[in-house]
Amino acid sequence: MRKRVEIEQPEGPAIVGRDHVRDRVISPVAGAARAWRKLSPLECAYARGQLAGGKRNAAERFEAGQRYARIFAACESGGRDSTQLMNVSRSYGGAPLGEGQRGAMEKLRGIHAAMGANDAMIVRLVCGEGFTPAEAVRRVCGDGYRDATLARFREALDCLCHGGARTSAGSRAP
Repeated sequence: MRKRVEIEQPEGPAIVGRDHVRDRVISPVAGAARAWRKLSPLECAYARGQLAGGKRNAAERFEAGQRYARIFAACESGGRDSTQLMNVSRSYGGAPLGEGQRGAMEKLRGIHAAMGANDAMIVRLVCGEGFTPAEAVRRVCGDGYRDATLARFREALDCLCHGGARTSAGSRAP
């Protein structure tokens, strides 16, 4: 006798919040429905117009944050997949770093060296680790910027624009 396996059915659709957008392609067929995806904290701030103000425009800050996020993601992604078990399961540290990962880490180290410590940490928390700008500023600066967290986040992105431009002169970002 064979047992029937019951597939668990969802009770209903996911709760879509204001930080969701329906732009993810799920089918290559023209006119197919698009799926929902959650925006990153940087994308949310850009969509709400919170990156505007000061000397730089919002698009510059957004692009610098996106570039940082790509470099940060390249640092965290390994060059090996799970089918290469011999390389992944070596004792004392696992597989060696791939060239792309090593290059991304050096690029990130250069960007952090060109920025102030607080600015680098705020950008890392928001663009790399997914904290909201307010959470990141409170975590790094305490309550000193309680009423100006977005202004402080824009300052950190301005520092990233300036520091990233100095370190990436002549090099391509991933």
